[in-house]
Amino acid sequence: MEISYVGQYNKNATQTVGTPVPQASVTSLTASIKELKPGSIFEGNVAYIKGSNVILSLENGQNIRARLDNHAMKLMQGQSMFFQVKTNENGMVSIRPYMGGEGAANPTIVRALDAAGLPVDERGIDMVNAMMKEQMPISADALLEMHRTILAGGSASVETLVQMAKLDLPITPQMAAQFENYKNDTYMLLGQMNELMEGVPEFLESQSASVPQMIQMNAQIVEILTAALPEEPAVTPQDLAAGDGGGVLPGTVQAAASDIPAAAGSLEGMFLSELADDGDASKPPFLPNQIGAVLTPQLREDLADVLRSTGNLVDNAAVFDENGRLNNQLTARSLVDFINRELLANQGSLEQDDVKDIFSNKGYQKLLSHVMEEQWLVQPQDLKTKDKIGELYERLNRQMEQIERLLRATGNENSQLARSAGQVRSNMEFMNEVNQIYNYVQIPLKLSGQNANGDLYVYTNKKKPREKDGELSAFLHLDMDHLGSTDVYVKMRGKAVDTNFTFSDDESFALVQKYLPILDAKLAALGYKSTITVSNEQKKTDFVEDFLKKDLPAGTGGTAVVHRYSFDVRA
Repeated sequence: MEISYVGQYNKNATQTVGTPVPQASVTSLTASIKELKPGSIFEGNVAYIKGSNVILSLENGQNIRARLDNHAMKLMQGQSMFFQVKTNENGMVSIRPYMGGEGAANPTIVRALDAAGLPVDERGIDMVNAMMKEQMPISADALLEMHRTILAGGSASVETLVQMAKLDLPITPQMAAQFENYKNDTYMLLGQMNELMEGVPEFLESQSASVPQMIQMNAQIVEILTAALPEEPAVTPQDLAAGDGGGVLPGTVQAAASDIPAAAGSLEGMFLSELADDGDASKPPFLPNQIGAVLTPQLREDLADVLRSTGNLVDNAAVFDENGRLNNQLTARSLVDFINRELLANQGSLEQDDVKDIFSNKGYQKLLSHVMEEQWLVQPQDLKTKDKIGELYERLNRQMEQIERLLRATGNENSQLARSAGQVRSNMEFMNEVNQIYNYVQIPLKLSGQNANGDLYVYTNKKKPREKDGELSAFLHLDMDHLGSTDVYVKMRGKAVDTNFTFSDDESFALVQKYLPILDAKLAALGYKSTITVSNEQKKTDFVEDFLKKDLPAGTGGTAVVHRYSFDVRA
């Protein structure tokens, strides 16, 4: 698309507005107009209009006759705007008003582009318009710099690239794609991780390679997924015999009454007691990582049926009892290791259908997903550990790189699993870049009965260091199954804490309001003087407007002082 800029109209004194002019007076201009291709844009003032015939007055004092598109908006004499060439045949120019953007009728935008020597096209107009919206300078140097930035951003929208430049974020096509995900509320790391956890078993199931290749692929993926987990000792028949007396088996976990805090009458104590024993004395106390908790009875039975034909697993007293049932106290990690070792040891004798039956088994797929959840999701109590989130991101990024390398080496670099791993890693890279300037992190949480995504924003004053007892604000956004969209805004000054909970539905509002005295008592016990409010309103959090733009660095492109703070996570 091309645009011809002809400037302001206060110089159009050669013809009286509204007076038709002889054809000879527009001959030279007509010659130039003939060169305009359909789609070209130029600027003109309506000097005369009757029906579909119009005479446009240009900056150089010349006029041009043209025919308006039948469906064009109604124009008024004296009106100035841009026009787009619809057709140009046999000296007859058909035009229509150009309404391609908010800045299309702003001569300042075109003059700015012209002064910078940049093409006056649709993308250029959008660029200057976006810069003006962001209150950025539109000098020639600024436009040239932004033009280079936009070229580096690939096919991303101009508005996105201008906003990223305003926020001092690095510009690449990948970063721009992530920024747009955040703007469009499709950024959740937990959702991308869930896709990956579903994708690993599906990828193994879809493989059609030889038996050794399939088993080796599974072994390498298991190694990547379990390398960061604590080493678990192997379970032997002797361990089982020792366990009959009530001991805790290596590779298993067991609940004990002493594990539950003595909190007589407390809501917390009762809740933990219910988790451990569900109110049923006849039910074995399975903990979250045990097979009995990870798999339903039907999944355990189906997996046992498949595993009986795999190597010597059926003869392993640590895996099966004398009745052919799985040891429900084994951890998911232990059983995955057992299966992996048996597959490797018997890869020369197993049939492809046997291997595929394991990979396609819902129980085995659930085990793999649970092993991934163990190390990729954070339980609230784990947040007390220093650098827990940083360690999570480092581990996750390392494992994504390893999975991507493995898929490239096996010719699967274009698989859905490779795209999922790349999306997770790209999201983490974006958050890392954001954290060079702002304090923001996503927390994939493992809660009771559900997984939830949390966004933690910390607002800081980057123009000057915060005083020891200065004000600090933080914002936590959660999306949960039962409470729904939950926002928690916290403002702290010393030991004074103002907390505002916002919920999107009435039931969540009423539930949390009921238990606020418990929270207030907890905070008071920790030495905090709190003011807590609860509101019920529908409010969509805007990552760009509500967080990134709330506390911009001083000066575009300048260096900003970044302050990081440790939180009392008990509060």
